Amino acid sequence: MANGSSVKSVAEPRRQARPVPVHALGISQILSYGLMFYAMAVLKEPLAVVSGHSETAILTILSLALVLQSLVMPIIGGWADRFGAVKVMRLGFIIGAVGIASLGLVTLDGAIPYLGLAICFFMIGIGLSMSTYEMAFSAAVQMDEWQSRRNISIITFYGGVASSLTWVAIHPLLAAFGLLATCLVISMILLGCSVLMAVLAGKNDTPRLAGQTELAPFKWSLLQSSEKKALLVLGASGGLEYLMFAATSLLWIGWFQLKFESLSIAVLLASSYGPFQTVGRILEMKLGSYFDARVTGLVASGIVPLSLILAQTDQLAMAVVAMALFGMGHGVLTVSFGFITNLYFRQEIYGRAKGWVAAPRIAGFALGPGFGGALFALGGDLFMAVMIGMSLAFTALFACLLFLKPTNSIHHTP
Repeated sequence: MANGSSVKSVAEPRRQARPVPVHALGISQILSYGLMFYAMAVLKEPLAVVSGHSETAILTILSLALVLQSLVMPIIGGWADRFGAVKVMRLGFIIGAVGIASLGLVTLDGAIPYLGLAICFFMIGIGLSMSTYEMAFSAAVQMDEWQSRRNISIITFYGGVASSLTWVAIHPLLAAFGLLATCLVISMILLGCSVLMAVLAGKNDTPRLAGQTELAPFKWSLLQSSEKKALLVLGASGGLEYLMFAATSLLWIGWFQLKFESLSIAVLLASSYGPFQTVGRILEMKLGSYFDARVTGLVASGIVPLSLILAQTDQLAMAVVAMALFGMGHGVLTVSFGFITNLYFRQEIYGRAKGWVAAPRIAGFALGPGFGGALFALGGDLFMAVMIGMSLAFTALFACLLFLKPTNSIHHTP
């Protein structure tokens, strides 16, 4: 077929695979996520003090930068197919490093115009969109499509520790050396990741650069019916799921503080889901190959509303179980969204397909904190009822994938 993703009458012979630097991709992309997103939870207070703007204003700019990220994802996905995902990551780390360094440098003169802050944050948002999961997944698919599920699982393995390690490292650095030095150190780490990506890019050209002369077409009119539906279902379910995830992630502390009237217990419970994300990814890595990825994703998506329901109880043990299930469910779903896209779209067009799938997901992630905060202000019970309803709707949407036959012959034998 014209789009290069349809099932063929005979399964393709396996090509000689190149070694995939999955650990380098995993560590680099999670450094990007930690240093360009989670770090803002620590940097927002000193930025507010130095810039003369409130923390709310700074978080608003960050949200707008994430919305910009969602808008440019289809373009960046096209770059991944055209130039290679690793080369896109290399440039993303450079842009992010310049944005973070600029954020530190503009604080030298004290008060910062709002536009100046916005430019820095928009650079950080663009750099983030070019160097995290979506591009790392595209790189894994481009380097060895046959083993993409396993390699995507390994790449996500590092995700569960991003926030914890970032906060633990940046707090003492900020206290000892101040905002400017902290931003410059972060910038240097990101530049180091860019150098690593440059080395990997030299060893891992995309298939097009290795022999194909033209970029494989990716147009709505050329897609099969099941591919169109898969694109819509993955995009809609991802947007809904990440809207719910971003809202609940930032408000678990408030919810558990209402339940147990203890801030320390609330913080411990809220922070415990991160390590369980890693547990979910390990389970996917070890057992996933025995099951259809759509089935494991559906089971994981069903675990999420169950975790939210269990979190309604006043029993501490049930709250712990709820956080474990919440973390494991999302841990598996990260892999599912990366690999299931490859079930329908071949490596030649995976980047563009992933870009369109990721756009609503990132938009949901950007809007989730504000949406969740507004709901929570109206009442914790209302907030949780809406979150449960959204997670059930997401599960129902995800289940539609079971009725859409995979069209990528690499992962399908007629």
